[in-house]
Amino acid sequence: MSTRDKKIDLAGQFLIAMPGMGDPRFERSVIYMLAHDHEGATGFVVNHPTDGLTLGEAASNLPDSVANTGLRNLPVFVGGPVQPESGFVLYANDDEETRGGAVSVTQSLDILIQAAEAKGPKRMRLVLGYAGWGPGQLENEIQDNVWLIAEANIADVFAIDSKALYKRLIGKLGIDFAMLSNSGGEA
Repeated sequence: MSTRDKKIDLAGQFLIAMPGMGDPRFERSVIYMLAHDHEGATGFVVNHPTDGLTLGEAASNLPDSVANTGLRNLPVFVGGPVQPESGFVLYANDDEETRGGAVSVTQSLDILIQAAEAKGPKRMRLVLGYAGWGPGQLENEIQDNVWLIAEANIADVFAIDSKALYKRLIGKLGIDFAMLSNSGGEA
């Protein structure tokens, strides 16, 4: 059985872009995979902040309970090339440093209102857009050595120093970039 025929579930994992992948939208990207099944896959880039855009600048319709708090200064990230005009909030369901399965996503302002009232999640990442793949597309890209797979955890999804996340995860995998090849094969 080839790798293309094996069923893998990447929900709750990270995809890490291989160097030289050829798509500038994903260069040095770390993608948290929210969903992956026979219908396709959905994830969010978590390590590419916008050029200084904040929640207060990106959302003009914020309720006063949010706009008048420090939440207006939350940085906004580029979540992916699909629907880049749409905002999403990734948030941790709890404080455990566990596998990424405790991460949820919403487009509701309610989560921001709850956070402003100190009743919501402590860790959030605001993103514009998402990454999406059709049936079998992601599996083909993995077979073609476009992505590395790494276990995700809450601390890395919401890392303060998001720009260093790519290099840190590669280091955790024990990989030397000089030894990586962009060509794949089957055993």
